[in-house]
Order: sequence, then C-alpha cells, then structure tokens
Amino acid sequence: MRLDSLEKIDVDSIELSGLNVRDVRDANKDLGPLKESLRETGLIQPIVVVPKDGKYHLVVGQRRWLAAKELGWKKISAVILAPMSEEDARLVSAIENLVRRDLPFKDEVKYAEYMFDRLCSRMGKKSIPKELARLLGISENRAMTLLKRRLVPVEIAEMVDRKEIGKGDAYRVSMAAYGNKEKQIELAKEVQKLVPLERKRIDSIANELPEAPVSKWIAEAKKPAKEVEFVLILPVKWADNLKRAAADRDEDPEDTIKIAVIEWLEAKGFS
Repeated sequence: MRLDSLEKIDVDSIELSGLNVRDVRDANKDLGPLKESLRETGLIQPIVVVPKDGKYHLVVGQRRWLAAKELGWKKISAVILAPMSEEDARLVSAIENLVRRDLPFKDEVKYAEYMFDRLCSRMGKKSIPKELARLLGISENRAMTLLKRRLVPVEIAEMVDRKEIGKGDAYRVSMAAYGNKEKQIELAKEVQKLVPLERKRIDSIANELPEAPVSKWIAEAKKPAKEVEFVLILPVKWADNLKRAAADRDEDPEDTIKIAVIEWLEAKGFS
C-alpha cells in the first residue's frame, strides 16, 4: 500500500464508510477527554483516509475526526493513502486499531476475528501469526495473544469493557467452556466469586471434568489445591524478560512460568 501524502484536508470532505471497522456507537462515547487533548496539544497522530468519488473515506481515526468536528475544526491532518480495494482498506483499519491500547475489548475481539478471517483466506492458518507479527511489527507471541481475542464471545468482551471481568479471566473462561457459549457466559459471571488462585485452577478442572456443570467447576476450584509450591529466583535480566513475555501473552508471570515448565517437562518425556 503506497503512501501518497500527508495533508490538511477539509473535515467535511471526510465520510464514514464500511472501511472503518470500529463500532460507531463506541466511537461516539466520552469524547470529552479527547477534545480537551486536541484543544491543548492539537492533533498528534493524523487520521488515515483514502480518496473516493471526490471525497475521502475514513480508514483510521474515527474518534479523532468526530472530536475535531465537535470542536468546529475546518481542517484536519490526514495521511492520504493511494486508492485500494475495500478489503485492503479494511485490513489497514484493523491493523492500525488492533494495537491501540484505548480500544474497547469488544472491538479488539472483532478486529482479531476480522484479521484472522482475512489472513486465513490469503495464506492459511499456520502462517497467520507470523504474517500478523510482520504487519504490526510485534513478536509472534504478541500476535498470538491478539489473535486469541477472537475466541472470546462478544457478551464476555462487553463484561470486560464494563470492568466486570479481567481480560485474562475472559480468555480463561472462554477456553474452559469453548464451544458452549451459554456455559462460557455462566462461567464468566461465576468465576468472579473466586479468589485469583482459585480462578487459575478453572482451566485444569474444566479439562478433567468437561461435561460437569459450571457449579461443579466452581466447587472444585474452591477446594484446597493439589499442587506443590516452588520458589523461583531469577537474575534481574531474566525476571524482566519474564514480565515482558507474560505481558505479550496476557498472563500473570506465575502462569507463564507454570506453562513453560509443564511444556518443557512434557517435551523431555516427564509427563
């Protein structure tokens, strides 16, 4: 995709279209802080548009554009991309938005699903994490974490946005009851009654008792853990690396260590 130019264009010459995959209702929510930022520091990150039929179709920057309109701006800085297919434009929108930290989790789920479907149709499932990592300039582990978002039902993603459940727990319950949406949602509501160590046991309990009801999983999680605790002391360098790896995977460092040790033991034949 070739970059044509960075220019100031008329705010009223920009139109919303299906190229921007962000939910319009979410984009309009709570524009106050963004408008205040635009008043104080101006637009730091230009929006992204493509020319079409004498107008510009918005690809990235829906909230910035809406805030500028509400402030009465006549012009706005925009990266103008060369004309492209609708599929490529939507891909650009998804790529740009998927790595934003202020994005509603529900939209992250939607973008991940869109990216997976588009890349899968182009190159097959095995190459998707590597290609997404290349497009976003991130590690393959981080790309895998982003793609995992697509496994979370929208109802649970909305619970994350309402701060009723954390992202890690959202993924945990989605995988524990994968394939049974009703059970996933029930588990998402019930898991918040558990303390953190009990929540972490849900995965293994669901694997051991896949047909059991959610109430049984919760009861088992509350029982004393059948685990042995080890203390791991790491040099600062490797402790920092562990924190980065855990962040890439949306996990607690303790979970990352546990998974790594179990996978190593299995690989070495100690399962």
